[in-house]
Amino acid sequence: MNHPELLIIPAMILSDYFLTVWGAVLSEKKYRQHFKIEHYELNPIWQKSIAQKQWFNLRFVGMVALATMACVLWSSGWTTPDDFMEGLFGFVVILEAGIIGQHLSNILTFFYLIRHPECVSGEITMSHLLSLNLSIYRSLTLFVPLVLIVIFSPAPFVIGGVFSQLFLFILHLRWLGKARARVQANKPV
Repeated sequence: MNHPELLIIPAMILSDYFLTVWGAVLSEKKYRQHFKIEHYELNPIWQKSIAQKQWFNLRFVGMVALATMACVLWSSGWTTPDDFMEGLFGFVVILEAGIIGQHLSNILTFFYLIRHPECVSGEITMSHLLSLNLSIYRSLTLFVPLVLIVIFSPAPFVIGGVFSQLFLFILHLRWLGKARARVQANKPV
């Protein structure tokens, strides 16, 4: 295998899923007593399995197996220094790293509220539209520094990371559009 570092990708994908389920479980202990949200998971593809707190999901395992095979094939084809391949690697790794960072932030928040329940009172109901927008806004904490790094030290890996954040922004906008359409469809005329 020419680039064993590519195997970090399936490991990060697995971490993403398990941290999502763990976050969903922890959110029920205190957070969701005060913050009412429609979905913990923002990605509509995984909302049902995360809502059911499925630690094992056959469809997800299949996706990880495909990602692992893709990484092995990718490694065998990446034989010389290649800016595109390095950028693609940065795209996937920084995309997943940003998502994992958000999961860890959530989990630490949930642990804090479990240990310090007196820090929050009352109840807030947040629409799914607000949850999606908040996620977009939180992604700026990674996007802005990456853009600055690219300006002062352009490297294919980091350029790929910037594109990953743009991709995530567009994906969120797509989810937001679908969520708005669902809201509009349910409104009385």
